[in-house]
Amino acid sequence: MFKSLSLIPRIVSPFQKCYSTDLINLVGVPRVKITKGQNRYLLVNIHTHGFTKYGRVIVRGADVDNHLAIFDSILEELEPEGICAKILGGGRILNEPDNKKIKIYGTSRTFGGADHTRTRNILQAWTTYKDFKITVKQ
Repeated sequence: MFKSLSLIPRIVSPFQKCYSTDLINLVGVPRVKITKGQNRYLLVNIHTHGFTKYGRVIVRGADVDNHLAIFDSILEELEPEGICAKILGGGRILNEPDNKKIKIYGTSRTFGGADHTRTRNILQAWTTYKDFKITVKQ
């Protein structure tokens, strides 16, 4: 019996880290921010500094000249909250809200290609784009 009680700290420790008050900041960050029309986008893994295991993947897109401008805006948004960002890749999104269609394609010259299927899954999980027809071109 005492032997099994000694395992409790090892079992409880990961849950304490997972529900740290620092990690609550991630919940307040919207998973998707894209604009209407043809955009460049980035797939980004965000995490609280020091807790890289407990991250969240977000999608950010804007009508800008390059993907670096999107990354700069992400850093401006997240750094004051103590949230770190790691780019998983980028591409383009054609967002047609009137037709309820989204097309995900291309790669970023700066950050490489993103997993477009993962991007599609994140967009479909977001309530705004739940009823959209989302196509992926690799």
